[in-house]
Amino acid sequence: MESLKIALVSDWYFPKIGGVAVHMHNLAINLRLLGHEVSIVTNDVITGKEKELESLGIDLIKIGGIVYNSLNINWSVFAKGYDILFDQIRKFDVVHGQHSFTPLSLKGVAAARDLRKASIITNHSIDLENSSLLRAISRVSWPYFKRYLSKPHRIIAVSRAAREFIKQFSKVPVEVIPNGVDISYFSPKDRDYAKEVISDKLNIPKENIILYVGRLEPRKGVSYLISAMQNVNGNLLIAGDGSLRSILIKKASIVSKNKIIFLGKINYSDLSLLYKAADVFVLPSLSEAFGIVLLEAMASGTPVIGTRVGGIPEIIDGCGILVPPRNSKALASAINLVLSNQNLARKLGKLGRRRVEKIYSWQSVAKRTVEVYKEVLDNECTHNV
Repeated sequence: MESLKIALVSDWYFPKIGGVAVHMHNLAINLRLLGHEVSIVTNDVITGKEKELESLGIDLIKIGGIVYNSLNINWSVFAKGYDILFDQIRKFDVVHGQHSFTPLSLKGVAAARDLRKASIITNHSIDLENSSLLRAISRVSWPYFKRYLSKPHRIIAVSRAAREFIKQFSKVPVEVIPNGVDISYFSPKDRDYAKEVISDKLNIPKENIILYVGRLEPRKGVSYLISAMQNVNGNLLIAGDGSLRSILIKKASIVSKNKIIFLGKINYSDLSLLYKAADVFVLPSLSEAFGIVLLEAMASGTPVIGTRVGGIPEIIDGCGILVPPRNSKALASAINLVLSNQNLARKLGKLGRRRVEKIYSWQSVAKRTVEVYKEVLDNECTHNV
């Protein structure tokens, strides 16, 4: 395969925590493993990934400007237009923006189109973000988004729900390519050992461990999971941080302070043990374009429960249990069903692992993404500007 020069562009790379950063990082690594020259273009901040990227032969290009910390968006690029990006991206064959509603992504793909480069953007959203500030900006900026989202040759959506959402803003053809997961790192191997480690470390029983991994933000629905624990015999481990942390801790103390443990931010190196130690993983989201954490749990052979919103049903697809959102009683019933039925738990764990291996490996995601790049390069970017 001919080697391509690829730029992955986004405001929402590390140190911002979330699915976009994880997606961008792993896609870069797997594109590099396919033999392509890959650069990550992001804001001029310490990402924490500098040494790792250098060791992998992936360039990290940082764009200066004023970065609003809460949203991790570069106001300078937002205000000045895309001239600031021209010199950085003219050397690439492909410019691939990650996240459809941030300045670097939008102006990067617009500049690429004018430079006759393959211009692609991935949509990770099914709704405007829940931050009140970004939501306010978004509502007055719909014409801006529509103008810039007409620029790419192709849009990639991480789920069918994300595809339907982005159609409100653009008539550009949309291809669905899901997020991926590292199926070597997240695996069912040594589950008994993981249970021993987590049980000893947290001083809890090895049985009936319920896990949530993610941000503590309104759209994640963690409050409903905490309420569900009133009717569940087990320990809930909550891994993650966010604006609702103190409120949720207070609520948990009312429900049962002994049954709910807040772990805070977890290092990636410790995540695999947590997933393996859990008897069931729960994602109680109110809105979710995809949910990489579901893939991580399924790859680990852990049964999953998710709400029937956004891209979650597409991921689970018969390999876990779906419940209505905002329904603590349904969550409790589903959790109790898995905890009380070992045959069902084993079956769901095996089905989930098999599904992830078949569809969601990063190698597969990277190959499908390159197919989109090649199609655009061969058919559009040299003449359809």
